Amino acid sequence: MKQPVLYFDHYMLRDIELSDAKDMFEYGSDMEVVKYLSWGPYLDLTEAVGSIRKVFQKRPERGLPVGYAIVDLQNNKMIGTIDFHTKYADGSVEVGYCLNRHYWNKGVMTKALRKILEVGFWYFGYEKIIIGHSNENIGSKRVIEKNNFIFDRIDHEKYYNRFTGQKEPSSWYYLTKEQFK
Repeated sequence: MKQPVLYFDHYMLRDIELSDAKDMFEYGSDMEVVKYLSWGPYLDLTEAVGSIRKVFQKRPERGLPVGYAIVDLQNNKMIGTIDFHTKYADGSVEVGYCLNRHYWNKGVMTKALRKILEVGFWYFGYEKIIIGHSNENIGSKRVIEKNNFIFDRIDHEKYYNRFTGQKEPSSWYYLTKEQFK
């Protein structure tokens, strides 16, 4: 599924490419970045290459777009990803994201999420987009709230912290095309 290239401020959203592996490894090997995610930290560059090939580039086989690389145009650096990674039986899709920590607290992910919501609703025609975060991940919560997602529930089973081996609560939100207008 082809997706349009998008721009905001001095950033671009474009398809993730194999040439992004070095930049993906940089933030994907940072424990602070991946501590709430289901993957990482990467131990070497081949793991980032494998993620691009086996995860992102395989998404069209499941009816999903490859995923966006977030690129800082000032230095042509891929600084994160944002993508629709799961499609559910009810037609809703789940969005997720990850960002190099040097770009945290600058509004980058809030604006990137806004752009991908526009693409999801108006280009791909999704009717409902869902998103979740570990209750410990306050930064992600802020990004979600700034994009006007509606709180749905706290799930005590879905988020498994692979570093502690414990199930931890996660918060889930949704946004419909009608609500997005």
